[in-house]
Amino acid sequence: MFALVDLGALLLVAPSANAITCPAGQWAADYYEGTSLTGTPAGSRCDSEIYFTWTDQGPGIGGLGTENFSVRWTQTVTFPAEGTYTFTGVADDGIRVILDGTTVINGWVDQGPTAYTAEPHITAGQHQVVVEYYQHGAGSVVAFDWSGGPPPTASCEPDQWSAAYYAGRTLSGTPTLQCETAVNHDWGAGAPGVGTLGVDNFSVRWIRTDTFEAGPVTFTATADDGIRVWLDNTLVIDEWRDQGTPTFTGTVPAVTAGEHTIKVEYYEAGGGAVARVSYAGAPPPASVCQATQWSASYFAGTALAGNAVAQRCEDAVDHDWGEGTPGLPGIGADNFSARWTRTDTFQAGQVTFNATADDGIRVWLDNTLVIDEWRDQGPEPYSETVDVTAGTHTIKVEYYEKGGGALVRAGYTTTVETGVSACTSIEWSAAYFNNRTLAGAPVAERCEAPLSYDFGETGPGVGGLGGYNFSARWLRTDRFRGGTTTISATADDGVRVWLDNTKVIDEWRAQGPTTFTATVPVTEGVHTVRVEYYQGDGGGLVRASYTGGGAPGPLPAPPPGGCTSNCQGSWTVLPYEAPVRSIHATVLRTGNVLLVAGSGNNQQNFENGVLTSKVWNPNTGAFADVPTADDLFCVGHTQLSDGRILLAGGTRAYPTPTENYYGLDVTYIFDPIAGTYEIVGDMPGGGHWYPSLVNLGNGDVFATGGLNETGSGNVSVEMWDDSAQRWKQLNEVQQTYSYWGLYPNMILMSDGRLFYAGTHTFGNALPGTSGSEIYDLDAGTITEVAGLRDIDFRDQGGTVLLPPAQAQKVMTLGGGNSYSPLDPTAKTDIIDLSAPDPSWTAGPDLAAGKMYVSPVILPDGKVFETGGAKHNYNEYAVHEASMYDPVTNTFTPMPADPLNRMYHSSAFLLPDGRVAAIGNNPSDGSFDLGISVYSPWYMNRARPTISDAPAQFDYGGNYDLTVSGGIGRATLIRPSSVTHSSDPNQRSVDLPITGTGTSISVEMPTNPNLVPPGYYMLFVQDSSGVPSVARWVHVG
Repeated sequence: MFALVDLGALLLVAPSANAITCPAGQWAADYYEGTSLTGTPAGSRCDSEIYFTWTDQGPGIGGLGTENFSVRWTQTVTFPAEGTYTFTGVADDGIRVILDGTTVINGWVDQGPTAYTAEPHITAGQHQVVVEYYQHGAGSVVAFDWSGGPPPTASCEPDQWSAAYYAGRTLSGTPTLQCETAVNHDWGAGAPGVGTLGVDNFSVRWIRTDTFEAGPVTFTATADDGIRVWLDNTLVIDEWRDQGTPTFTGTVPAVTAGEHTIKVEYYEAGGGAVARVSYAGAPPPASVCQATQWSASYFAGTALAGNAVAQRCEDAVDHDWGEGTPGLPGIGADNFSARWTRTDTFQAGQVTFNATADDGIRVWLDNTLVIDEWRDQGPEPYSETVDVTAGTHTIKVEYYEKGGGALVRAGYTTTVETGVSACTSIEWSAAYFNNRTLAGAPVAERCEAPLSYDFGETGPGVGGLGGYNFSARWLRTDRFRGGTTTISATADDGVRVWLDNTKVIDEWRAQGPTTFTATVPVTEGVHTVRVEYYQGDGGGLVRASYTGGGAPGPLPAPPPGGCTSNCQGSWTVLPYEAPVRSIHATVLRTGNVLLVAGSGNNQQNFENGVLTSKVWNPNTGAFADVPTADDLFCVGHTQLSDGRILLAGGTRAYPTPTENYYGLDVTYIFDPIAGTYEIVGDMPGGGHWYPSLVNLGNGDVFATGGLNETGSGNVSVEMWDDSAQRWKQLNEVQQTYSYWGLYPNMILMSDGRLFYAGTHTFGNALPGTSGSEIYDLDAGTITEVAGLRDIDFRDQGGTVLLPPAQAQKVMTLGGGNSYSPLDPTAKTDIIDLSAPDPSWTAGPDLAAGKMYVSPVILPDGKVFETGGAKHNYNEYAVHEASMYDPVTNTFTPMPADPLNRMYHSSAFLLPDGRVAAIGNNPSDGSFDLGISVYSPWYMNRARPTISDAPAQFDYGGNYDLTVSGGIGRATLIRPSSVTHSSDPNQRSVDLPITGTGTSISVEMPTNPNLVPPGYYMLFVQDSSGVPSVARWVHVG
């Protein structure tokens, strides 16, 4: 505490005479046993100053210990002039200061380190000063000095400081005087170079006058060690203690217009020596500049002292003057300073300040010093993030240029930016700025994924930006599974990354391409990742990624009710056959089914150009012809985001005794409304015979695998750009040059990676692998997954993402080996992809080992598996079907398809809830054109209905449905696009329900990786477990 003492109420004491006489300027000190200063001193000596810390040892005199002693110091001091002086005492425990017999400081109590001040008026001449101290217990600290009166000063120019340098820390004795342009010293471990002063134990007083406008004046001081600052007689900053180099600010809120005196006092005890002080009066009125501009004031000298030489309004603090000048009268290329102020309105949250300077720079938010780098330096970038309350705040930037190049840039950004909600959880909300400091309004904003750019020297190609001197911010909100996340960032030049409000990577500097990583804990739930980047000169590059995101969210409740009797269902063989070798089947948003044969695995058809596709109407039994120009036998296919069907690859040539099948590179889009194909260009990676096409959360389509145009395995990674409606060139896609085989069954995971489940067409697992992998598209990395059994017997086994998709569990069912005489496996394996390190575990066995397995997700939350054979001969057909319950992890036998379903067979869900089965192409070359339909148990129950629903469902939205009542579950099922036991995009996503009765609301997931864009069948399920007929809705 600090106490100004009422002299009229002070004690008058007559201290005892000292036992020792000391030279002028020193204290005669008597040391006593006990705390009462009584008896004969244990020892006496001359002390050059009163500045002691005896915490670990006693005074080192008279055998005194660390506790229970007292001291009296006495000195006759010659005060040079009449005036008011400031006495300062600090003690642990008691202290008294007596001036000519009058007690001016009385802190005679047990206490921790406590500071006292008094301001006696003293006449010129000699006066006796006595300091008394006692130590009772624990720490031992005592210090005393004085200042004030008319101090000695040098004769200096009006804009200079009069500096008085003293030996010792008490500003006493005869000083060395000189004039200085600024209080801006970092002596480090060196001496000031004034008089005979050494590197330690000196003090300085600076005094100057300056003229201020009416209003507040703010002082900023940085010191190692003690510092005090006065404006006239007001003590503004009082940090008189040993310390590192902290920065302090103090404001005098209402200074009158006119001339005032500034006084700075400083002492250096030991170690480094730093003393810097600056001050700022009221800035120019805010009305001078527009709301979005900075009010700039330029000063002669580096101390921001005096009146501004020039003022102007500036759009940004973004200057690289080099060896030139700011272009203002009175301001040269060196030795000037500047201050910029502006106000801005923030939402509650955080603000990040960025600053780069050559030389010193400071940044304030209101009265809080955020960045303090007030020193000579080359161009260095700095960044700090602070909390901010909602409302209007003042930002202030101060800068000085001493010599050499001159550069200053400063800006700020908030953590929440407009436009973030327009992007999905798998996208980054990107904002680009035409400066290095993320300052001002962005010149371009867009949604991007992934965050991976090699700009080179051409720049991002948005907002008119070139290759140099721009910055960007990316924000992404994602759900994390909890545990830890590893964040990686690569940049040329500066980059920094936040997880929520914690900065985890901070490399904001010019540099070549460098990769940084940080592994940090993260709680389960939704978090925001922020990446900031600046590009200076040379090539530009930035990439960022993280692990543990894309978590599927809370697991929905199990499906309600369920069948309790008459649960077997039944098969019907339709009275008509398909007029097409239906090797490929895709359920369309019209409810019809596109059946594609191409040449239908018939070389004569291929040679004769007999190429077939049909659209089947399951309700009427009608088939419509689709003219087919290329052989789409063994094509890859899937639904696009707009409901059209993408078909890629096919057969370029049948094999010869010396040659393999050759793959086509052709691409078609089928329009379900027009009923026609449109050719849209070739695949850049060459031919693909038996490729897999997988829908991604952003609407793009990943394609890989199959044989190329020369019959070799195609190792290209192909990507259909949904927004541009074209294949990306290979150099636009991360390539791994890995061969995935024929129709590799790949599942899109909730975090955007792809899971290869190990099922495929023909032969063994990929050589040298575990049979199952996770593929990171963005990073181009492949990670082996352990635990899949019978990896060389997964040829045309079934793979299904078990319902609901939020569970992220995948089952692999059966499989064989087309090139082995051994029988297929009956094993099923299950994997939980939401685990941090997923691995396969054993599931229940199928009733019989088989390949050519067709698993179909039903609207009641079960999986129906059907079809199969031990080998591709009719006598080896396996007539077995069962119902898998993901809740109980059990299979229940069901009636088997009466027709053989082997090679080139498929099964798929129809919108009314039935399952259609087609195709059979045994090794003798025949093809069974019969169609069989399975009616599950619920087809014989009263069905709930959806009488009204929106046609469009967007991510994160809530949508009202009108239903028949008693609804316990709603689900979206993606329509099948299946061939060769491979339907990688089949999935069922549960939608949380609110409301009861006939009006309910369903909530869409926010993660497009769970529900890739396109058309879905919307089902509701009543409390008895009976599902409705589907209603078609568009997602995304």
